[in-house]
This record gives sequence, structure tokens and C-alpha cells, in this order.
Amino acid sequence: MIDVRLIAAVGRRGQIGLAGRLPWHEPEDLAWFKAQTLGGAVVMGFRTAHAVGALPGRVVVPWLGDDPQAIIDRIAREHPGRIVWIAGGAKTYAHFMSYVRRAVITLVDYDGPADVWMPPLWEGAQCWEDAR
Repeated sequence: MIDVRLIAAVGRRGQIGLAGRLPWHEPEDLAWFKAQTLGGAVVMGFRTAHAVGALPGRVVVPWLGDDPQAIIDRIAREHPGRIVWIAGGAKTYAHFMSYVRRAVITLVDYDGPADVWMPPLWEGAQCWEDAR
């Protein structure tokens, strides 16, 4: 069975994006994200993948609304043994949530504006645990 994990940085009220980017600049968290995902396959929505660009040492798989199971199966076939990291945005998190076995969440001390919000990890969830 392939290891599917969610990774996200989340503001104090669940913020994850603003105008196509992270609403904050946290170099330490970006380095931590790199260390966690290195060697894995990183699934991102098309807009998120476009905003992030290349991620050296990782396979980036833009999600275009395809069946999540088909994406996971393709990664397992083409890149066996890699951890699959679901890395945003909100629609991607929501569509892949039922496949995720571990969520790695970084809490960011940010209470400013956002236009993209983290969906609940499970029905009714509104609490976050800092993974760092």
C-alpha cells in the first residue's frame, strides 16, 4: 500500500493562501517542507504547482481534477516506493483527504488576510497540531 501524506502550513484561522501564494514568508518552514518531501512525489493543484515551480529532488504531479485514486496508482506504478505528499491547494486537499494516512501540519503565527482556507481534515475538525 502506498504511503499518502498531507503536508500544509496553516495560519491561526486556517489560512493557506492569498493571491496565489502563501500569505507569509517563513524560510524555516520552507526548508522543513523541503526536508520532509525530498525524494517523494508531491501532488499539487495546477495553480499551486505553477506558483511553486520546480522542486528539485521530488516528482511534482500537478492535479487537474483527475480521479485521485488514478493519480495515486500512477505514482505507485511509475515511482514505486515514494511517499506521496498532498501539498495543496484547498481543493486538492479536499479531494485527496480520504487517501491520507498522516497529516503533517505546521502552525504559522499568522492572523492576516487570506483567500484560500484549509478544509477540515475530517468532518467537523477545526484544530491543528504543529508538526515541527
